[in-house]
Amino acid sequence: MSEPLTPSPETASLTARIARGAAWIFGAGVAARLLGALNTIIVARLLAPEDIGIVATATVAMQLLQGISDIGVSQAVVKFRDADRHDLNTLFTLSVIRGLFIGALLFVAAPLSASFFGDPRLFWAFIGVALFPVLTGFLNPRFYEFERDLKFSREFIVTLLNRLAGVGVSLTIAIIFRTYWAIIGGMLASAVVQLSLSYILRPHAPRLTFSSLRKVFGFSGWLAGVSFMAALNNKLDVPILARLAGTGGAGVYFLGFQLSEMVAGQIAAPLTRAIYPGLSELQDEPGRMRAGFLKGVEALGAFAMPAAFGLAFVAPDLTHVVLGDKWRAAVPVITLLAPVIGLQSLFYAIQAYAVALGLTRLVFFRELIFFLVRMPVFVWAALAYGLQGAIFAAAAAGLFHVALNLALYARASGGPIWEPVLAARRPLGAVLAMAIWFLLMRPHVDAIAGMAPPLRLGADIVTGGLVYAGALFSLWRLEGAPDAIERRILSVASTAFRKFSPN
Repeated sequence: MSEPLTPSPETASLTARIARGAAWIFGAGVAARLLGALNTIIVARLLAPEDIGIVATATVAMQLLQGISDIGVSQAVVKFRDADRHDLNTLFTLSVIRGLFIGALLFVAAPLSASFFGDPRLFWAFIGVALFPVLTGFLNPRFYEFERDLKFSREFIVTLLNRLAGVGVSLTIAIIFRTYWAIIGGMLASAVVQLSLSYILRPHAPRLTFSSLRKVFGFSGWLAGVSFMAALNNKLDVPILARLAGTGGAGVYFLGFQLSEMVAGQIAAPLTRAIYPGLSELQDEPGRMRAGFLKGVEALGAFAMPAAFGLAFVAPDLTHVVLGDKWRAAVPVITLLAPVIGLQSLFYAIQAYAVALGLTRLVFFRELIFFLVRMPVFVWAALAYGLQGAIFAAAAAGLFHVALNLALYARASGGPIWEPVLAARRPLGAVLAMAIWFLLMRPHVDAIAGMAPPLRLGADIVTGGLVYAGALFSLWRLEGAPDAIERRILSVASTAFRKFSPN
């Protein structure tokens, strides 16, 4: 067994900067998710599953094309800490070309998609979403310098304002016209605001040039391959189900999956976004880098994983209360996929760790292996068992991805494969305690079981959170209260209590 890694004072300082950055992203994310959740609830109640399926099919096609052609502009700006005007202009040029090319492909695909899926509404859905990559292709690459320098307050402003614009447009169209154009209109409004703010907050006049193509492609080449494979892994499910199970089945799967990753992703994404530039800063100090990464795993385990498992435990009441009975078919999607996403959330930062080390080739082969195993199984399961088979296949594939991530960590760090799991041992134990409560004890608590669904949902959230927190801090105490995430939680809580308590 390897010796425990004790963070140095420099690592602690970097951890504090990462924590501040994550706090800004988390704050923006909370506001965005609350607005997005409100938008999703209202739109889902106003539109039919078939409408959601139509937009999901067009949107996923657009995201697939974006994913398979992603050159990693933000990652490149963070990686090249000395990026000059030539580098930034080359990245801008590649981004513009990519956006225009994707838009053109979607225009061409519009009549073909309507014919293939047998729904003329898909023609206009494809035309609408084709504008999104064109707009975002012109984003200012200098804006990502804020991320490189761990200055995420600008991220907060942009995220909040573009989401407000998107939700405002989306709800207006949905309430007045009750059409799938509500989702597309919101998406385009958000893109316009994001594009504008990227230049307002970081003035820059980019030019079209390929002067740094060799330098940029040396980093982005493998990263583009990673994005290509990740897009195939993440974005083909909905089009496959739209063909095999209809747009209604695709809509149920899409919305269920979105809800499954919403809570864990909201917590994991800001931490991972903040961790990457911090790890990149330590790329010449592998020991400190490894210690910082494991601290990130500990934090992801403490917050993101229990949120995902808790979502699965309350899925029936949550779906009934929030979305209505017409979406109850999404309950199995959430129940099976949310726990798997919770386990995957432990390892969200592994890709950032490998990329910061320049090991994008290893990340590419991880995604290639995953695709070669996952996609045949998913297609077979969908053909043989329909939507239910697809859900089980996606869950099993998610567990396989966890194993691949552990193998990637071992190759990148030289440490034992189980080290990230060991870093999250207390959160894993606390989640097990929460599972025992919900699966074995909670069904026999008549006082909660007999409540009306909204009250039962609230009671389950509170009791589940208390069980998890109690188990987490009990395990921490049993280990002698080490300097870990639990100590930081108590410190933040104590500071907040002193600040807001009356004198």
